[in-house]
Amino acid sequence: MLSYAAVSNVAVAANTQANTAVIYSFGHHVGERLVDVKFKDVDGRAGSLAQLAGKRGAIIVMRDAECPVSQRYAPRLAEFEKEYTAQGFNFVYIDVNPHTAAAARQSASSSQLQGRVVLDADRSLSNALRATSTSEVFVADRQGTLLYRGAIDDQYAIGVHKDAVSKPWLHKALKEYLTDKDISTVQTTATGCLLPDHAGEVAQNRPVTYHNRISRLLAQKCEMCHRDGGVAPMPLQTYQQVAARKTIIAHMTENRLMPPWGADRSVGHWANDRSLSDQELADLSAWIKTGTPAGNATEAPAPRAYAPGWEMLKPDAVLQVAEPHKVPAQGVIEYQYSYLKTNFDSDKWVTAMEIRPTAPKVVHHILVFLEEPGAKRQAGGIDGFFAALVPGTPLTTFPEGAAKKIPKGAWLKFQIHYQPNGSEQTDQAKIAFQFAEDAANTGGKLKEVKSESAFNAKFEIPPGAANHQIEASYLFRRPGQLTALMPHAHLRGKAWKMELVDAMGKRTLLLNIPKYDFSWQSSYQLQEPVTVTPGMRIAATAWYDNSSANPANPNPKLAVRFGEQTFEEMMIGYFDWIPD
Repeated sequence: MLSYAAVSNVAVAANTQANTAVIYSFGHHVGERLVDVKFKDVDGRAGSLAQLAGKRGAIIVMRDAECPVSQRYAPRLAEFEKEYTAQGFNFVYIDVNPHTAAAARQSASSSQLQGRVVLDADRSLSNALRATSTSEVFVADRQGTLLYRGAIDDQYAIGVHKDAVSKPWLHKALKEYLTDKDISTVQTTATGCLLPDHAGEVAQNRPVTYHNRISRLLAQKCEMCHRDGGVAPMPLQTYQQVAARKTIIAHMTENRLMPPWGADRSVGHWANDRSLSDQELADLSAWIKTGTPAGNATEAPAPRAYAPGWEMLKPDAVLQVAEPHKVPAQGVIEYQYSYLKTNFDSDKWVTAMEIRPTAPKVVHHILVFLEEPGAKRQAGGIDGFFAALVPGTPLTTFPEGAAKKIPKGAWLKFQIHYQPNGSEQTDQAKIAFQFAEDAANTGGKLKEVKSESAFNAKFEIPPGAANHQIEASYLFRRPGQLTALMPHAHLRGKAWKMELVDAMGKRTLLLNIPKYDFSWQSSYQLQEPVTVTPGMRIAATAWYDNSSANPANPNPKLAVRFGEQTFEEMMIGYFDWIPD
């Protein structure tokens, strides 16, 4: 799914009087509408950044013909022009060299570049975009929404001249967009000659409206769940729906209850971070305080098209558990289990997977465990963890070049937690997969993602204990790359942390969850994998509140031990890694 990494924190100016325009600076982060800065190109034609798109969008490139990186990328950009102009993109080159319009025109022409050229000697456009270097590329859709920003690929940089491209970021982003897929990498570090940072001097201040700002924010952070057919109540897809819910939206966001995200925002960087940044929260709050202005409908984003029944497009295989589960209107239901044999004709390598209940309103979460052929079936939720459906994250994807393996003849064990919602329902869960080529056919480039855990099943939480600590660890015996973390506890879970401890005992905090909430069991996908070596270990620590002060506590008078059911407890620090 899309991840929206902040480029920089920018100063904001605000007028908080009711029914007046509150001014904020935005338009340079992925997912935002581009700043509507006006200009004249080298041929004297007027335009603005937010209105550059062709039929499908715009590709804006920072350029300086005197920079060696710009020089090396000129032939590739000319090739991109031929390929993507025909597919509806307008190419625009922002020339930051302080020369004349005629010289800028001649510079592009001599490099066989046919796109529109804008001389930006005063840096008004590059500063509005917060551009960091020459050869940085910005891709926007027809509505001016920024889809990608960063490097063209990894072949050239200052001091770098590779023989071939290994990471074609721009090409891949355009292909994914043109096939209606989420862009897997939305931001990279630009690799050209550095540009001066004058962001504070040229803050492009605009009034926050629903159409130019809030609609995009909600589409990124809220709409996946809060939509028609989503798992959450209260669809938030139209101005009328959002404005009518402004009070509860303000309460839930200002108190950081929504979007659900338990990780301490000062620790780690996460590819699937759905929390609101300080800037996003300020914009949303300002919009509500100033009367929820709708703004200009022509600035609205393109509506997101959800695949019927699935987030992924065209699953390669869909499997469904054989027996339906009847969920009563009320009461407490023990975890339900279903076994499903895969029956694939060969080993399968999974690059994406998604679990869907048929009655999503009564499903809290589903965990799926892999049992290889001949393995002894066992109850429990530790060994063989394979996939999960947790609130708000139905689709799981793995890093490029990596996949999970389903051996031929393996079984999938579904552990399902139902929560009645007042009406009797029937559920029969499904799981969908997208497959990679067989690992043997990829020249050894496909690497296997493994799920392991640091767990403790031998503990007892005393009655009334308000801050009981439990520890567990996992020792790495092979080198590899750590890619994701997912701590798991039940109703008495209070806080979590997961650390990487090296052979000398040095600890690095990977994940900190100061207020664990059983309602939201997120998998935290690392933005950049963390290298592990033999002798390192994952150290997991969890704290539990078994006191009467915990409103979710089923019974503070009982000692609590490890068990499957919600009124019992678990201490499992799941993680994904790719062994070398």
